[in-house]
Amino acid sequence: MSRTVTFGNEEEGPFYIQHIHRSGSFERTQHLHEMYEIYYLYEGERMYFIRDRSYLILPGDLVLINRRDVHATSDSDKLGHARVVINFSDSFLENAIKDAPYLLDALTHKTPVLRLDLPTRRLVEDMLGKMLHEAEVPQLGQIFSLRQYLAELLLFTARYMRIHPITSPEHVSPLHRKISTIVRYINTHFGEQIRLEELAERFEISPAYLSRMFKEITGFSMVEYVSLVRVQEAQKLLTQTNMKVILIAEQVGFGSLVQFGRMFRQITKTTPLRYRQSRYSSSS
Repeated sequence: MSRTVTFGNEEEGPFYIQHIHRSGSFERTQHLHEMYEIYYLYEGERMYFIRDRSYLILPGDLVLINRRDVHATSDSDKLGHARVVINFSDSFLENAIKDAPYLLDALTHKTPVLRLDLPTRRLVEDMLGKMLHEAEVPQLGQIFSLRQYLAELLLFTARYMRIHPITSPEHVSPLHRKISTIVRYINTHFGEQIRLEELAERFEISPAYLSRMFKEITGFSMVEYVSLVRVQEAQKLLTQTNMKVILIAEQVGFGSLVQFGRMFRQITKTTPLRYRQSRYSSSS
């Protein structure tokens, strides 16, 4: 399939699917959203940073990303790729998830990449093909049909993970492994002051080289990534606790309430209070 197919709103959901073929360079950064994401690569190679490490994504790889997981895609050494991406919210499959919570198992697994063999690739591509065909033309029962096809794909991933041992692909290089170690350190110490020079000294790498390689491998600058992790944690605290916003800002590492509010709005497109209210209303 070489044509572009797009259905739904990528930012607002509740369901979005797009197939696209790109011949040149393409990067996606600053990515953190409330929807789950499924990514399948038909052709080419991509670098995908998810949670705390980077992966080289090859044809036939199925990438499954939990909501609010920090992630970014970027070019590998080979430009050009063809892929399908699906974003969906809890509400889109609300009834199905209540009846079959295991549908989300693959999206919450510690390893987000399923490397499929050729027969399994054909099976997945057939399911995606039916979904894309349904998405192309508005018709009776279109949303119902897309919901059923998505549930079918998720059921496949849940069954696949129970049958096959899922191992994390190797790091692309020792440098990728070191950057992953640094990312995990940030993920643990985001509430503290994090300075580039101190990180560089701790991990025995020059500040300039660390800054450049961090951006190249993760898709984020150091400042962008630290802010994303802090906002990600703030989202959890806003929805899972009754802590005051000012205390949350301090706990996740922001120097002031103003700085927290500005960064939260920049990343989530809403304010902390509105975010808390919207999560409460959607769960009631």
